[in-house]
Amino acid sequence: MCGADLTQDLRTGKRFKWGEVAHIMPASPQGPRADGTHSEEQAKLLTNNVGNLLLACPGCHEKADTDSEGYPAKDLQHLHEGHVERIRLAAQVPDDGKALALVFLSQHFDTMNLIGKGDLLRAMSAEGLTALAEPIRYILPAPLANGRDAAYWEAVKGSIQYQLGTQLDRACTFHGDPPVLAIAGLADIPALISLGQALGDRFRRRMFSYHRTTGMQWPDLDATPPAFRYSPPPPGEGPVALVMSISAQIPERDVLQALPDARIAILTIDAPSTLMVRNRKVVDAFREAIQTPLSDLEALTGEPLHIFASIPAVLAIEFGAFLTMQHRHPYIVYDREKEAFVPVLKLGYHKGT
Repeated sequence: MCGADLTQDLRTGKRFKWGEVAHIMPASPQGPRADGTHSEEQAKLLTNNVGNLLLACPGCHEKADTDSEGYPAKDLQHLHEGHVERIRLAAQVPDDGKALALVFLSQHFDTMNLIGKGDLLRAMSAEGLTALAEPIRYILPAPLANGRDAAYWEAVKGSIQYQLGTQLDRACTFHGDPPVLAIAGLADIPALISLGQALGDRFRRRMFSYHRTTGMQWPDLDATPPAFRYSPPPPGEGPVALVMSISAQIPERDVLQALPDARIAILTIDAPSTLMVRNRKVVDAFREAIQTPLSDLEALTGEPLHIFASIPAVLAIEFGAFLTMQHRHPYIVYDREKEAFVPVLKLGYHKGT
């Protein structure tokens, strides 16, 4: 009632709980504010009823109990209900704080064991996001007997587009308006690009990145993103390849082995590293850095653009989503298979398909 902080000792500045539980209607028929209708049975029922209790400092507690006329039950009840309503509003999750959580994993190497549902939930909570339901943990099909061949990649695309798409659509239908989608993924780069393509602009995305030392928490929220450098392809008639050397350097010879006579464009940073994603500002910087090069390359040729990417998972997802939202040019994404790059994923509208 007086506005004092009941969790801190004002004399010492230390944390200390010094509030007292005060009753609106008393715990006995003879207590403060009791009237002829306040029976023994009613007093017993209200003794521990949270709707009949106030947290008060000792001074306010004493005044309320020694001056029943000055502190009638009706006034105290209104005070109590108003306080509860303020707490309810303060604790309410705003619409932009409600999220669906998606953990996207492959079944090769050790990626399945690196991201747990709880890891993503803790990272979401640190950023003010509340999960609307149990996180969706989506695991891609395992590589087939022939490895990650054309049949495997068809299974991956179908799994993402239909099975995962159905799960997300069902979740959105249940929760009404599409919520924020909190995403953490570890998988092949083409699979992550395919995930981004399937999501497109259907969801407001909040990307989370796995870091080997901090888990799902960003290692440095204040770090400045690295400067992205773009080199356009040389003139000529050969196919155009976009090489993104961001997690690691992709040698030119490896690209030419997979795509002879390629005209190579390069997007890179000064020191490519798997640890280059320090915070979400890197995602924004990457999106800005890739926009103009992609538009220029699409204007350069009507043939498919060939993508060779060594990029973090979070950027691979963003790349796929960016293509879906703003581009309809044909793309072919390559992946390493037995130390050599091979084409595995087609995006956009290709001639003859």
